[in-house]
Amino acid sequence: MNKKLNSNIVKEKLVEYGISQTSLSSSLGISKQSVSLWLKNETFPRPAELLKLGKFLKLKYSELVEENKEFEPQVAFRKVGTAKTKEIHIKKAKELGYALENLVEFLPDEMMIKSGELKEPKNEYKYLQSVSSLMRNKFGINKLEVSFDEVINILNSFKAILIPVMLSDKKNHENAIHIFLPKSQTTWIYINLDTKIFDFKFWLANELGHILSPSLKEKEAEDFADNFAGAFLFPEEAAKKKYYSFFKLKDAAKIISSIIKTAEELIISPITILTQVNQFAKRNNLEEIDLGNSFYAANTNFNKNYELISDNLFQNKKPTVSEFIKISETTFETIFFKLLKDYNLKYKLNANYISSLINIPYIDSVEIFNYIVKQNGTN
Repeated sequence: MNKKLNSNIVKEKLVEYGISQTSLSSSLGISKQSVSLWLKNETFPRPAELLKLGKFLKLKYSELVEENKEFEPQVAFRKVGTAKTKEIHIKKAKELGYALENLVEFLPDEMMIKSGELKEPKNEYKYLQSVSSLMRNKFGINKLEVSFDEVINILNSFKAILIPVMLSDKKNHENAIHIFLPKSQTTWIYINLDTKIFDFKFWLANELGHILSPSLKEKEAEDFADNFAGAFLFPEEAAKKKYYSFFKLKDAAKIISSIIKTAEELIISPITILTQVNQFAKRNNLEEIDLGNSFYAANTNFNKNYELISDNLFQNKKPTVSEFIKISETTFETIFFKLLKDYNLKYKLNANYISSLINIPYIDSVEIFNYIVKQNGTN
């Protein structure tokens, strides 16, 4: 068994609340013998029972379950700006991973086969460029622009389970959470729809970088994923051409205008273009391009011209649960909501579990719960 009930803390809570095993079994709707076997660690609660137990004793999953560290979820973040990753962020993401484990048994058989990964990933310019070229060739991307749909298709081809969420465009810690479950060798990616399309495209490419390099950890992993995304969206040949064109323009304002025009054509961030140009320069011992504060002011104006992905998908209004799920399934080919339906048929969902999976307010999780139960009832 790779996980066991933390029976000591359960016993402590029963004493603290003055609850007998008989009373606990009655409250959970199970036999007294089942509770006794749990507390002896001879059996482990089923997912629905575990959720009820945690809610009844006011214990989080991480407090209730002792996991084998060998199979601890591996997490990475696509952070917002200069946000700092703290221990609480890592802990929260791992709890999501543990909760997702309950859905693994409902994955299609073909998704249980591990997709390809890089043998010895390294954060080195020429290596990243070769990997970028390999990915472009493998998926038939023959033009410079990588479309939104192409990135989504690539992620799905690597059997990643995409989980669309709306985190708002206000300052939070992350715009995406990448969770790899070692035991099942599955990848789950939470993607924030409340972001601009060019940023969205970049961190989807960033997630592809993580999928290709599961052996890397923490900062090394994030640096690799960021640099891969830049190389994938604006590769060396484009950066080289752009770099030498800047010296013909000479004037900073004209250079900035050229970057903005290219960013609009490719629907990528001007910062991605300038970063890749300067990485090319650094690699070849050339003078890097410094455009000062004027560039960042132009970048801010560029950002203002684009809608959030969510506004575009849902026509600038708050979607109903039905609209959100149907559009998410169509746009991202996600099977996440189908997994919830399958889970409900076998174990019976509850709103608390949905809330713990998607990290949304309880009232929203109730709406999703009602929708899924209704869908199961019409199948």
